Amino acid sequence: MEEKKRYALPIPRAIATGIIFEAAEKFGLEVDQEKPPEDAFDPRTDLPTKDYVPRVLLWGDSPEKLLEAKEYIYTKHEKWITNLEARRKSRMEQIHRKFRK
Repeated sequence: MEEKKRYALPIPRAIATGIIFEAAEKFGLEVDQEKPPEDAFDPRTDLPTKDYVPRVLLWGDSPEKLLEAKEYIYTKHEKWITNLEARRKSRMEQIHRKFRK
């Protein structure tokens, strides 16, 4: 019996989770988190000893799917960052119109 190979794609922490979950659904991938290092938490208090934030991992059966997902995620993120200021300004104008009434 042949075992299926599983491939992981680590996603940088700065990417919005909505984009990651959208890509996971579109490409049929599993979403997981990387395991924290041994020294990330104090064993007595179970509190973080440093500012540790785990990265998101996407798991899939083929490296081609992961590369497509990576391209999709980075393209969506770049588009989101590019339009962020315009959306922020639009939202502020919308809020100001509500208060003026």
